[in-house]
Amino acid sequence: MGEKAFVHDAVETVRLASEKYGGSLYLLGESLGCGVAAAVAAVTPVKIDGIVLITPWDTLRSIAQEKFPFLPVRLFLTDSYDSIANLGSFKGRIAVVGAERDEVIPLAHARKLYDSLPCTARRMWTMPGVGHNDWPMHVNPTWWKEIMDYVGRNDKG
Repeated sequence: MGEKAFVHDAVETVRLASEKYGGSLYLLGESLGCGVAAAVAAVTPVKIDGIVLITPWDTLRSIAQEKFPFLPVRLFLTDSYDSIANLGSFKGRIAVVGAERDEVIPLAHARKLYDSLPCTARRMWTMPGVGHNDWPMHVNPTWWKEIMDYVGRNDKG
């Protein structure tokens, strides 16, 4: 499975959730799921009210080039997962959460994505001293409430 299949399935899931439950709809992605969530936001006809991206990247290509600088990744990479392009016209709130010690997707990629977002309804959190796979052990209900309260606000600032 690749990007096209993941995004297709996610778009269908969003459609079904909207039909069944109605109301506000939020996307949450973590790692690869951030790329899927960003792509869904770009193509779904369903209104997405907000997005939470945890340990995201800017583009898959930039991660691949950083990890494998000695390979011509442009020739091998068939999936783009270009979160910068996919979120370029998103109008809802976006929460970007990076892990300071992320060894898989370095924090600089989350920052680059955040800086590229054209919307003013955006906010970034950095989890200090946390890595890519251990972040769930460092959050609590108060943290989740802060993130969701931000994403769920109706104003544009």
